[in-house]
Amino acid sequence: MTLLEHLLELRNRVLVSAIALVAGSLVCFLFWQKILGWLLAPGREAIPGMKVASFAPADRIGTIFEIGMYGGFALASPVILYELLAFVVPGLKSSERRLLFPAVLGTLAFMLMGMAFGYFIVLPLSLGFLLNFGKDEIQNVIGVKEYTNFVVRSVFFSGLAFELPMVMGLLGWLGLFRARQMLSFWRYAIVLIFIMACFVVPTPDPVDQTIVSIPLLGLYFLGIGFAWFLHPSRKRRAPEAS
Repeated sequence: MTLLEHLLELRNRVLVSAIALVAGSLVCFLFWQKILGWLLAPGREAIPGMKVASFAPADRIGTIFEIGMYGGFALASPVILYELLAFVVPGLKSSERRLLFPAVLGTLAFMLMGMAFGYFIVLPLSLGFLLNFGKDEIQNVIGVKEYTNFVVRSVFFSGLAFELPMVMGLLGWLGLFRARQMLSFWRYAIVLIFIMACFVVPTPDPVDQTIVSIPLLGLYFLGIGFAWFLHPSRKRRAPEAS
C-alpha cells in the first residue's frame, strides 16, 4: 500500500471508532439513571438510603455527560481495539502476531478483573470508612459530581493496578529485566505495592490497604512468571536444546 492508501485506511478506521464512541455514549445517555444507580450502590451499601446533592446548576448535566463519555468509551472499546489491531497487524512479523492477540486479551482480562475488584472490594471498604467516620458529629452532604469522580477514579486505578503482570511481562519480553532480577526486588516491591494501595484505597485504614495489597502482591509474582516465560534468552535456548 502507498502512503496515501495507509492514510485513507487510517481515516476510515478512526471514523468507525468515532461512530462507535458516539453510539455507545448515546446508549449511556439514555440509561444514565440506571448507570448512576450502579455508581451509587456502593455508597448506599455503606449508608442505606444515601442521596447525593447538586451544588451548582451544571452539576447534573456534567454528571450525565461524564457518565455518557466514560460509559460510551467502555462500550466502544472492543470496536476501537479491533480497528487498531486491524491497522497494525499487517505490518507485524508472524511471531509478533502470535504474541499480540494473547497480550491484548490478557490486558483486557486483567483490566476487567481490576475494575471488578475496585467496584466490589475497594469501593465498599473506602466508602464504608469515609462515610461513617465522624458521622455523629458531621452530616454527610455529598455532591453528585464529587461522588461520581471518586467512584470512577477508584475503579479506574484498580483496573490500572491489575495491569502489573502485563507490564512486567512486557519488560521481560523486551529484555530490559530478567525474572531473577524482579524476584530479588521483592522486598522493595512490597513497599511500592503498599504505596500503590494508598492511591487505590484513599483511606488511612491499614486494614483496608492490606486487603488491597495482598492481591497486588500476588499479581507481582505472577508478573515474574510472565517475565520468565517471555524473556528472549529463554526463547533462544529452546531451539538450541531441541
